[in-house]
Amino acid sequence: MANLTVEVLPTGPFETNCLLLHDGVEATVVDPGMGAAALVAEAVESRGLQVDRIVLTHGHIDHVRDLPEVQAAYGVGSYMHPADNVFLQREVLDAMGPTGQAHDVATMETPETPTPVQDGDVLTICGVDFTAHHMPGHSPGSVMFRGVVDGQGLVLGGDVLFRGGVGRTDLPFSEPAEMVESLRRLVSTFDDADTVVPGHGPATTVGQEKAQNGFLQGVV
Repeated sequence: MANLTVEVLPTGPFETNCLLLHDGVEATVVDPGMGAAALVAEAVESRGLQVDRIVLTHGHIDHVRDLPEVQAAYGVGSYMHPADNVFLQREVLDAMGPTGQAHDVATMETPETPTPVQDGDVLTICGVDFTAHHMPGHSPGSVMFRGVVDGQGLVLGGDVLFRGGVGRTDLPFSEPAEMVESLRRLVSTFDDADTVVPGHGPATTVGQEKAQNGFLQGVV
């Protein structure tokens, strides 16, 4: 029986869900947005955890703002699909305008290039194998990670699927047509009972979204 706890730590101006996955000993940080470094440090210290890695569902600033600080604090590597490395480049960070200002990118260290995660790769987190599913559209390198915990599917969803919505496709490097294909693949790949912990907002299930989310109904 897997001993996996998922703590949701909302961060930054967009209330981005930084996730702390742990088994009481080891911990993996997912999407350390603005302010995540302090929240993670508090949780890790209070629970006596050891951070072993950082996983990124995609490279948008609200999901990676505190990546350099968290990496430096724990001396660990990060993992992300290489198609989103463009978002970590200094010239892109500095050209973000108001969103960049809201995330104080001027004082942000340039992140190290993450270890590449490709479609089908498996990351083992606290004894649970999470398979990477490349779901581009919101960003070129968006990935959903699916694992099975005590027989129940668990998806680290990033900004692909939300309760009642999906990720925006009007951003730089977004591709609406790719998002449609990703949603179609999501519906056919994941189980209805799978719980999705998204990058923003409350958790949901694939079945609930198939029944109530017009974006998913439009691609079935």
